[in-house]
Amino acid sequence: MKIYSALIAVLFICKMVAQPNMDSAQISTIKINDHIHLLQWSGAGNMMLLSGTDGNILVDDQFAPLSTKINSAIQAVNKGNVRFLLNTHFHGDHTGGNANFAKMGATIMAHENVRARLSADQRIMNFGPNQKAEPREAWPVITFKNDVSIFLNNEDVLAIHIDNAHTDGDVLYYLPKSNVLHTGDTYMKDRFPFIDRNSGGSVAGEIAGISKVLALIDDQTVIIPGHGALASKKDLRNFRDVVMNVYDAVRAKVKSGADLATIKGMNLTKDYDTNFGSGFIKSDAFVTTIFNELTGQK
Repeated sequence: MKIYSALIAVLFICKMVAQPNMDSAQISTIKINDHIHLLQWSGAGNMMLLSGTDGNILVDDQFAPLSTKINSAIQAVNKGNVRFLLNTHFHGDHTGGNANFAKMGATIMAHENVRARLSADQRIMNFGPNQKAEPREAWPVITFKNDVSIFLNNEDVLAIHIDNAHTDGDVLYYLPKSNVLHTGDTYMKDRFPFIDRNSGGSVAGEIAGISKVLALIDDQTVIIPGHGALASKKDLRNFRDVVMNVYDAVRAKVKSGADLATIKGMNLTKDYDTNFGSGFIKSDAFVTTIFNELTGQK
Protein backbone atom coordinates (compact mmCIF):
# COMPACT_ATOMS: atom_id res chain seq x y z
CA MET A 1 0.00 0.00 0.00
CA LYS A 2 2.99 2.29 0.25
CA ILE A 3 2.77 3.37 -3.37
CA TYR A 4 -0.83 4.43 -2.87
CA SER A 5 0.20 6.71 -0.04
CA ALA A 6 2.96 8.17 -2.18
CA LEU A 7 0.61 8.75 -5.08
CA ILE A 8 -2.54 9.88 -3.33
CA ALA A 9 -1.71 13.53 -3.99
CA VAL A 10 -2.16 12.88 -7.68
CA LEU A 11 -5.90 13.14 -7.10
CA PHE A 12 -5.52 16.88 -7.61
CA ILE A 13 -5.16 16.07 -11.29
CA CYS A 14 -8.70 14.75 -11.42
CA LYS A 15 -11.59 17.13 -11.91
CA MET A 16 -11.84 18.80 -8.52
CA VAL A 17 -14.19 21.69 -7.92
CA ALA A 18 -13.97 22.03 -4.15
CA GLN A 19 -10.29 22.25 -3.34
CA PRO A 20 -10.17 23.86 0.14
CA ASN A 21 -7.84 26.75 -0.68
CA MET A 22 -9.29 27.54 -4.11
CA ASP A 23 -11.42 30.43 -2.83
CA SER A 24 -8.30 32.17 -1.57
CA ALA A 25 -6.17 31.28 -4.60
CA GLN A 26 -4.23 34.14 -6.15
CA ILE A 27 -3.10 34.04 -9.78
CA SER A 28 0.39 35.50 -10.05
CA THR A 29 1.68 37.07 -13.26
CA ILE A 30 5.34 36.87 -14.22
CA LYS A 31 6.50 38.88 -17.22
CA ILE A 32 8.78 37.02 -19.62
CA ASN A 33 8.70 39.73 -22.28
CA ASP A 34 6.25 42.42 -23.41
CA HIS A 35 3.75 39.93 -24.85
CA ILE A 36 4.46 36.63 -23.05
CA HIS A 37 3.58 36.07 -19.40
CA LEU A 38 3.53 33.13 -17.00
CA LEU A 39 0.25 32.91 -15.09
CA GLN A 40 0.64 30.73 -12.04
CA TRP A 41 -1.08 29.32 -9.00
CA SER A 42 0.79 26.64 -7.10
CA GLY A 43 -2.25 24.37 -6.78
CA ALA A 44 -2.54 23.69 -10.51
CA GLY A 45 -0.62 23.72 -13.77
CA ASN A 46 1.31 26.69 -15.11
CA MET A 47 -0.28 28.78 -17.86
CA MET A 48 1.28 30.89 -20.60
CA LEU A 49 -0.35 34.03 -22.00
CA LEU A 50 0.63 35.23 -25.47
CA SER A 51 -0.97 38.62 -26.09
CA GLY A 52 -0.97 41.08 -28.98
CA THR A 53 -2.93 42.38 -31.94
CA ASP A 54 -4.35 38.93 -32.68
CA GLY A 55 -5.87 38.77 -29.21
CA ASN A 56 -5.11 36.71 -26.13
CA ILE A 57 -3.75 33.20 -26.59
CA LEU A 58 -3.72 31.04 -23.46
CA VAL A 59 -1.87 27.76 -22.91
CA ASP A 60 -3.76 25.67 -20.30
CA ASP A 61 -6.39 26.97 -17.90
CA GLN A 62 -6.28 25.19 -14.49
CA PHE A 63 -9.53 24.37 -12.63
CA ALA A 64 -12.99 25.64 -13.55
CA PRO A 65 -13.60 27.59 -10.28
CA LEU A 66 -10.50 29.68 -11.07
CA SER A 67 -11.59 30.83 -14.53
CA THR A 68 -12.82 34.23 -13.34
CA LYS A 69 -9.58 34.90 -11.48
CA ILE A 70 -7.51 33.72 -14.42
CA ASN A 71 -9.47 35.92 -16.80
CA SER A 72 -8.97 38.90 -14.48
CA ALA A 73 -5.22 38.30 -14.55
CA ILE A 74 -5.36 38.14 -18.34
CA GLN A 75 -7.33 41.39 -18.58
CA ALA A 76 -4.75 43.12 -16.38
CA VAL A 77 -2.15 42.28 -19.04
CA ASN A 78 -4.21 42.76 -22.20
CA LYS A 79 -7.90 43.57 -22.55
CA GLY A 80 -10.08 41.19 -24.52
CA ASN A 81 -11.34 37.62 -24.43
CA VAL A 82 -9.10 34.61 -24.92
CA ARG A 83 -9.20 33.92 -28.67
CA PHE A 84 -7.37 30.58 -28.68
CA LEU A 85 -6.89 28.14 -25.81
CA LEU A 86 -4.12 25.58 -26.31
CA ASN A 87 -4.05 22.46 -24.09
CA THR A 88 -0.81 20.63 -23.26
CA HIS A 89 -2.68 17.44 -22.21
CA PHE A 90 -6.03 16.38 -20.75
CA HIS A 91 -5.53 16.36 -16.95
CA GLY A 92 -8.03 18.49 -15.06
CA ASP A 93 -5.55 20.91 -13.49
CA HIS A 94 -4.66 21.99 -17.04
CA THR A 95 -8.04 21.75 -18.81
CA GLY A 96 -10.61 22.28 -16.06
CA GLY A 97 -11.49 25.74 -17.33
CA ASN A 98 -11.96 24.69 -20.97
CA ALA A 99 -15.75 24.94 -20.98
CA ASN A 100 -15.72 28.32 -19.24
CA PHE A 101 -13.27 29.87 -21.68
CA ALA A 102 -15.08 28.33 -24.65
CA LYS A 103 -18.28 30.02 -23.48
CA MET A 104 -16.30 33.28 -23.42
CA GLY A 105 -15.37 32.77 -27.06
CA ALA A 106 -12.14 30.78 -27.01
CA THR A 107 -11.37 28.22 -29.70
CA ILE A 108 -9.69 25.19 -28.10
CA MET A 109 -6.80 23.39 -29.79
CA ALA A 110 -5.03 20.23 -28.61
CA HIS A 111 -3.74 16.84 -29.69
CA GLU A 112 -6.44 14.47 -30.92
CA ASN A 113 -5.96 12.23 -27.88
CA VAL A 114 -6.87 15.13 -25.59
CA ARG A 115 -10.25 15.42 -27.28
CA ALA A 116 -10.71 11.65 -27.08
CA ARG A 117 -9.95 11.59 -23.35
CA LEU A 118 -11.96 14.69 -22.42
CA SER A 119 -14.99 13.27 -24.20
CA ALA A 120 -15.04 9.99 -22.26
CA ASP A 121 -14.64 8.82 -18.67
CA GLN A 122 -10.99 8.29 -17.72
CA ARG A 123 -9.15 6.44 -14.99
CA ILE A 124 -5.92 8.10 -13.94
CA MET A 125 -3.53 5.59 -12.36
CA ASN A 126 -4.96 2.53 -10.58
CA PHE A 127 -7.05 4.00 -7.81
CA GLY A 128 -9.72 6.52 -6.99
CA PRO A 129 -12.82 7.51 -8.94
CA ASN A 130 -12.94 7.90 -12.68
CA GLN A 131 -12.47 11.35 -14.16
CA LYS A 132 -15.83 11.96 -15.75
CA ALA A 133 -16.18 13.06 -19.35
CA GLU A 134 -16.25 16.82 -19.78
CA PRO A 135 -19.17 18.57 -21.48
CA ARG A 136 -18.89 19.11 -25.22
CA GLU A 137 -17.95 22.77 -24.72
CA ALA A 138 -14.69 21.64 -23.11
CA TRP A 139 -13.55 19.52 -26.04
CA PRO A 140 -10.93 20.83 -28.47
CA VAL A 141 -12.40 21.81 -31.84
CA ILE A 142 -9.01 21.93 -33.58
CA THR A 143 -6.98 18.73 -33.19
CA PHE A 144 -3.88 17.29 -34.78
CA LYS A 145 -1.96 14.02 -34.80
CA ASN A 146 1.63 15.19 -35.24
CA ASP A 147 3.44 18.52 -34.95
CA VAL A 148 1.74 21.66 -36.28
CA SER A 149 2.50 25.38 -36.27
CA ILE A 150 0.33 28.47 -36.11
CA PHE A 151 1.24 32.15 -36.49
CA LEU A 152 -0.24 34.48 -33.88
CA ASN A 153 0.83 37.78 -32.35
CA ASN A 154 3.94 37.87 -34.53
CA GLU A 155 5.11 34.51 -33.19
CA ASP A 156 5.45 31.10 -34.78
CA VAL A 157 3.83 28.82 -32.22
CA LEU A 158 5.19 25.32 -32.75
CA ALA A 159 2.99 22.60 -31.26
CA ILE A 160 5.30 19.63 -30.68
CA HIS A 161 3.65 16.29 -29.92
CA ILE A 162 5.58 13.96 -27.63
CA ASP A 163 4.60 10.31 -27.99
CA ASN A 164 3.57 8.47 -24.82
CA ALA A 165 5.45 10.48 -22.20
CA HIS A 166 3.37 12.00 -19.38
CA THR A 167 0.25 10.87 -21.29
CA ASP A 168 -0.49 9.92 -24.90
CA GLY A 169 -1.58 13.45 -25.82
CA ASP A 170 1.28 15.64 -24.62
CA VAL A 171 2.07 18.78 -26.61
CA LEU A 172 4.85 21.25 -25.92
CA TYR A 173 4.45 24.77 -27.30
CA TYR A 174 7.62 26.47 -28.50
CA LEU A 175 7.92 30.08 -29.65
CA PRO A 176 11.32 30.24 -31.37
CA LYS A 177 11.28 34.02 -31.96
CA SER A 178 10.95 34.79 -28.26
CA ASN A 179 12.68 31.51 -27.37
CA VAL A 180 10.04 30.44 -24.87
CA LEU A 181 8.89 26.84 -24.33
CA HIS A 182 5.85 25.58 -22.40
CA THR A 183 6.34 21.89 -21.61
CA GLY A 184 3.13 20.99 -19.82
CA ASP A 185 3.62 18.12 -17.39
CA THR A 186 6.13 16.39 -19.64
CA TYR A 187 8.50 18.39 -17.44
CA MET A 188 7.86 19.46 -13.86
CA LYS A 189 10.81 21.32 -12.40
CA ASP A 190 12.94 19.71 -9.69
CA ARG A 191 10.77 16.65 -9.14
CA PHE A 192 10.41 13.12 -10.40
CA PRO A 193 7.96 12.88 -13.30
CA PHE A 194 4.40 11.69 -12.99
CA ILE A 195 3.89 9.08 -15.70
CA ASP A 196 0.19 8.38 -16.20
CA ARG A 197 0.48 4.88 -17.63
CA ASN A 198 -3.30 4.43 -17.60
CA SER A 199 -3.41 7.30 -20.10
CA GLY A 200 -0.67 6.12 -22.43
CA GLY A 201 2.31 7.55 -20.58
CA SER A 202 5.71 5.84 -20.36
CA VAL A 203 9.11 6.58 -18.90
CA ALA A 204 10.81 5.55 -22.14
CA GLY A 205 8.61 8.01 -24.02
CA GLU A 206 9.42 10.70 -21.47
CA ILE A 207 13.16 10.27 -22.03
CA ALA A 208 12.80 10.24 -25.83
CA GLY A 209 10.49 13.24 -25.83
CA ILE A 210 12.68 15.42 -23.64
CA SER A 211 15.71 14.46 -25.74
CA LYS A 212 13.81 15.56 -28.86
CA VAL A 213 13.03 18.94 -27.32
CA LEU A 214 16.55 19.50 -26.02
CA ALA A 215 17.76 19.37 -29.61
CA LEU A 216 15.44 22.26 -30.54
CA ILE A 217 16.30 24.78 -27.83
CA ASP A 218 19.42 26.59 -26.62
CA ASP A 219 20.90 27.86 -23.38
CA GLN A 220 18.87 31.08 -23.55
CA THR A 221 15.48 29.36 -23.83
CA VAL A 222 13.01 30.29 -21.10
CA ILE A 223 11.11 27.15 -20.08
CA ILE A 224 7.68 27.18 -18.46
CA PRO A 225 7.31 23.76 -16.83
CA GLY A 226 3.96 22.18 -16.08
CA HIS A 227 4.56 22.91 -12.40
CA GLY A 228 7.26 24.89 -10.64
CA ALA A 229 9.37 27.96 -11.35
CA LEU A 230 10.77 29.06 -14.70
CA ALA A 231 13.59 26.83 -15.90
CA SER A 232 16.47 26.67 -18.38
CA LYS A 233 17.82 24.15 -20.85
CA LYS A 234 20.35 23.13 -18.20
CA ASP A 235 17.50 22.34 -15.80
CA LEU A 236 15.66 20.33 -18.44
CA ARG A 237 18.78 18.40 -19.43
CA ASN A 238 19.49 17.59 -15.79
CA PHE A 239 15.91 16.34 -15.40
CA ARG A 240 16.27 14.12 -18.48
CA ASP A 241 19.55 12.73 -17.23
CA VAL A 242 18.14 11.93 -13.78
CA VAL A 243 15.12 10.16 -15.29
CA MET A 244 17.36 8.24 -17.69
CA ASN A 245 19.85 7.26 -14.97
CA VAL A 246 17.14 5.88 -12.68
CA TYR A 247 15.46 4.12 -15.60
CA ASP A 248 18.74 2.48 -16.65
CA ALA A 249 19.53 1.46 -13.05
CA VAL A 250 16.13 -0.17 -12.56
CA ARG A 251 16.34 -1.86 -15.97
CA ALA A 252 19.70 -3.39 -15.06
CA LYS A 253 18.26 -4.82 -11.84
CA VAL A 254 15.20 -6.17 -13.65
CA LYS A 255 17.47 -7.91 -16.15
CA SER A 256 19.37 -9.48 -13.26
CA GLY A 257 16.12 -10.97 -11.98
CA ALA A 258 15.49 -8.72 -8.97
CA ASP A 259 11.91 -8.26 -7.85
CA LEU A 260 10.30 -4.92 -7.01
CA ALA A 261 10.76 -5.14 -3.24
CA THR A 262 14.45 -5.89 -3.68
CA ILE A 263 14.94 -3.05 -6.13
CA LYS A 264 13.17 -0.53 -3.91
CA GLY A 265 15.41 -1.61 -1.05
CA MET A 266 18.52 -0.75 -3.10
CA ASN A 267 17.80 3.00 -2.81
CA LEU A 268 18.73 3.61 -6.45
CA THR A 269 17.53 7.22 -6.30
CA LYS A 270 19.57 8.26 -3.27
CA ASP A 271 21.68 10.75 -5.24
CA TYR A 272 18.55 12.56 -6.45
CA ASP A 273 16.07 12.37 -3.59
CA THR A 274 17.03 15.71 -2.04
CA ASN A 275 16.41 17.69 -5.21
CA PHE A 276 13.79 15.55 -6.97
CA GLY A 277 11.90 13.89 -4.13
CA SER A 278 10.09 17.06 -3.05
CA GLY A 279 7.18 16.58 -5.45
CA PHE A 280 4.19 14.31 -4.94
CA ILE A 281 5.96 11.48 -6.80
CA LYS A 282 8.41 10.02 -4.31
CA SER A 283 11.32 7.74 -5.17
CA ASP A 284 9.51 4.46 -4.41
CA ALA A 285 6.59 5.49 -6.62
CA PHE A 286 8.89 6.43 -9.50
CA VAL A 287 10.88 3.21 -9.21
CA THR A 288 7.63 1.24 -9.14
CA THR A 289 6.42 2.99 -12.29
CA ILE A 290 9.63 2.06 -14.09
CA PHE A 291 9.54 -1.53 -12.84
CA ASN A 292 5.93 -2.00 -13.91
CA GLU A 293 6.64 -0.54 -17.34
CA LEU A 294 9.65 -2.78 -17.88
CA THR A 295 7.84 -5.91 -16.72
CA GLY A 296 4.55 -5.16 -18.47
CA GLN A 297 2.50 -4.77 -15.32
CA LYS A 298 -0.22 -2.22 -14.64
